[in-house]
Amino acid sequence: MAKTVELSVILPTYNEAENIHILIPLLQKVLTKYNYEILVMDDNSPDGTYRIVEKLARQDNRIRCVRRMTNRGLSQAVVEGFSVAQGDAMLVMDADMQHDEAVIPQFIERFRAGADLVVGTRKAHGGQIENWSPMRRFISWGATKMAHFFLPQNSSDPMSGFFAVSKNFYNSIATEINPRGFKILLEILAHSHGANMQEVGYSFRPRQFGESKLSVSVAFTYLVALYDLKFGRLIPVRFIKYALVGASGVVVNQLVLFLSRSGFKLSDAIALGVAIEISILWNFVMNNYFTFKDKSLTGAANLLWGFLKFNFVCLGGAFINYSITMSLVASFMPNIYLANLVGIGVSTIWNYFINLQITWKRELD
Repeated sequence: MAKTVELSVILPTYNEAENIHILIPLLQKVLTKYNYEILVMDDNSPDGTYRIVEKLARQDNRIRCVRRMTNRGLSQAVVEGFSVAQGDAMLVMDADMQHDEAVIPQFIERFRAGADLVVGTRKAHGGQIENWSPMRRFISWGATKMAHFFLPQNSSDPMSGFFAVSKNFYNSIATEINPRGFKILLEILAHSHGANMQEVGYSFRPRQFGESKLSVSVAFTYLVALYDLKFGRLIPVRFIKYALVGASGVVVNQLVLFLSRSGFKLSDAIALGVAIEISILWNFVMNNYFTFKDKSLTGAANLLWGFLKFNFVCLGGAFINYSITMSLVASFMPNIYLANLVGIGVSTIWNYFINLQITWKRELD
């Protein structure tokens, strides 16, 4: 009878060829006494990371490489790794040598003692961070405090990419996990009410090869992820984006109206029509590549057809806006500007949900 795999080590990779051939032998050495497997979830790295792993796998059948050609991304890779892992516990770590593989036996001992979730922490229980600037430490501190406000489990290191979860516990929350999240650990922490969470301190090492993925866009994505986890069911992030695009469309509308009347000397009626149509075009483009980026329309024919549908929906929204505004003014709200704000709010909700069902109907991958 085959032995039960006690631990699956999941390594999501992208362009880690310089690190992976060093890390895997270190993992093999640390895990000598355990029954384990190593799963490398590679997003078709241009530097050939998967080729190195496939070569190592031919020498050790406990190593597997999954070359991911679609739906790529860190969280997606981890979730796919969870779905194919055979271990009773599943440990996620980066392949850039920053996570200390020497503490993995401590993770295993925590699970043997009954833990559901074990987080590798840089900030408590003997953890430390090497060579971080004061600014980066401050950013990390602020991000941690925000996570403590938004999430039920107060891990000392909620942004850790070094953590492990028992197979049974993960399966119990798998349907609630959004693999398009910023960090999959945030998703797990958000759904870990009552879970036995423990921590293992480790020294976070500086990256030796490759480039850090930290950027302004990553920071923004983190903030969006926290909002989505806390308030997403009440007011979806996508609706917030749609409203922001709509607000920018108002600015575009007013600017075009001014230029059409003052610069091109168009009549008010024509200038207003031009302003409305250009703002609709602006909103369509921004929504396609920002609000609905995950199912954006591509190709000239799809874009043209999508734009026509968007125009049609917005025409309905304009009628709703006009009707509500005039009705409020005629009844109990004589201030037309205030009444118009109410009309804009209702028409925005209409436009959002109808466009969601008509213009960008394609299901997420």
